[in-house]
Amino acid sequence: MSLIDRYIHEVGRYLPRKKRGDIQAELRSSVVDTLEDRYGAEPANEQVAELLKELGRPKEVAASYHPEGQYLVGPVLYPLFRMVSLIVVVAVLGAQLLAWTIGIFVAGESFSILEIISSLVNSVPTSLGWLLITFMILQYFDAKPKFEEEPWDPSSLPEINPDEDLKRGEIIVGMVFGVLLLVLVTFFPQWIGFITAPGGRFFPNPVILDYRVWIAIGLGASFLLNVYLLWRGRLDWPGRIARIVLNIYTIAVLGLLVRGHNFWLADRSSSDLMAGLDAIENLNWQLVGMHAYRWGFVVALIVSAIEFLVTLFRFVRTKLASDFSPKGTVLEING
Repeated sequence: MSLIDRYIHEVGRYLPRKKRGDIQAELRSSVVDTLEDRYGAEPANEQVAELLKELGRPKEVAASYHPEGQYLVGPVLYPLFRMVSLIVVVAVLGAQLLAWTIGIFVAGESFSILEIISSLVNSVPTSLGWLLITFMILQYFDAKPKFEEEPWDPSSLPEINPDEDLKRGEIIVGMVFGVLLLVLVTFFPQWIGFITAPGGRFFPNPVILDYRVWIAIGLGASFLLNVYLLWRGRLDWPGRIARIVLNIYTIAVLGLLVRGHNFWLADRSSSDLMAGLDAIENLNWQLVGMHAYRWGFVVALIVSAIEFLVTLFRFVRTKLASDFSPKGTVLEING
């Protein structure tokens, strides 16, 4: 794979999908023509690298194809800001819709049209306002990963391998549901629970209410990590380490939630599995609901532990591969 191909591919990762092919073709033609004018039909790799250095980093070249007038926070950060803004709006609206649905159809409460409009007017602009302030601060301090400030070498461009790139769609979906849960836990924790009987009253989960701050911190950290991964476009070393730390935190919070449900059920002499089956037979829906939440968190704890072990294994394997690589090249592994 030639250095020019890798460079054109990397530039394309930061371009709009509709214009990507035309811009890449134009850029390739420009690079090839310049090389022929300077060095002839068969330039050496060192000469190709020298020209690509003059062109600049792929992200900066891609940004130059955007008209300057459309950006709110700068050409490098604006595409990410636009994407995250859409995610936040969708998640905030989804969380409010879910809260209203539970309140109206489950808890039997009523909301006037004025209350709904007022809630939307307050929540959506406020969320976007804080997001805009965050990106304005990043722009003001010219925030960028530290290694981007070092001299850039075109030979460091990664090989073209779609399996090594992060799946942006999965990250975006995870961000939408993460923000939705964050909004629910932060602003509507009273609607996280279950119905105590068919047609009965709604019972908020008291354990989740007790640990909602720790849950919100984890969801917020996960959102920030996903924003960083979207920015970088691949799982680099800081991203891997942050994911491992976040996995440990998630396991700890899930452990607290499982323990909290155990204590709550033990206080009502319903801590074991047989007691849960008895609660179903006796139609004690409050105990049934708490048992269901506990086992849900147990399953989530097991899944998180497995994910942590897999992530740690890949981290160690990649580290060993980079240490023993003859050229000292870091091998990216899709995590």
